[in-house]
Amino acid sequence: MKNVNKKIVFYGGGKMAENIIRGLIKNETMNPDNITVGEMMQARCSYLADTYGVTAVTDASEAIKEADMVLIGVNPPQIPSVTGALKPVLNEDTIVMSFACGVAIKVFENQLGSDKKVVRIVPNTLSQSGYGYSLAHSNGNLDEDDKAFVDQLLHGLGKVLYMEESKFDSFQGYGCTGPLWIYKFVEAMIDAGIYVGFTRAEARELILENMLGTVKILQETGASPTAKIEELTSPGGVTIEALRALQENGSYMRPTIASMEAAVKKCAIVAS
Repeated sequence: MKNVNKKIVFYGGGKMAENIIRGLIKNETMNPDNITVGEMMQARCSYLADTYGVTAVTDASEAIKEADMVLIGVNPPQIPSVTGALKPVLNEDTIVMSFACGVAIKVFENQLGSDKKVVRIVPNTLSQSGYGYSLAHSNGNLDEDDKAFVDQLLHGLGKVLYMEESKFDSFQGYGCTGPLWIYKFVEAMIDAGIYVGFTRAEARELILENMLGTVKILQETGASPTAKIEELTSPGGVTIEALRALQENGSYMRPTIASMEAAVKKCAIVAS
């Protein structure tokens, strides 16, 4: 991917900001020289600067004046103080991109001005792998060049979905917590492998290769998981016996759906 020759400033240097910085640099979307981080904790500034080669300062006001984009990643209660600090120094052409959980675009329009260019995103939590999706929605103030800049930046973290803001809670609950279920599945399969006689390293290697192969088949064929399960389960065979035991020991769908529902509800609570 072509390097984006723009200046961006992060307002807040927490874990999610770090994930974005790591992904942009690793995928060569942004040069570290064009990234500034405003972070109140000096120790955190030193860490980010030493680790990623970015500029990290406790006061990024001067950098914000020249920025093509300011990315806001603070806790929702901090938004009024952040917008209050931004308003006097924000350039009229600067794109404000927020990944603050649950904070709608209209909040920034109300606090910064209805003429400001605002984008709301849910960043890709798997950006270091080059896979996964970010979700984005922008207000009507961005021109085509702005949209191209946003698109290029987000594609540096993986794939991008553009959806209405009403989908954001569902995306955070489903898309962002999805890796949790996959990690827990891998954890359980490794334990199961050890139980039937493999070493932890052997079990890990087997399940990871099985997962990679299975995902590849589903992507390339477009087949439903149900159809592929039917292919695997021959009459009286080993796989149908495994499936029988799985179903006999309780539904695995019910806790999955309940978990996603709880995550979506939590997003709504944070937003309020």
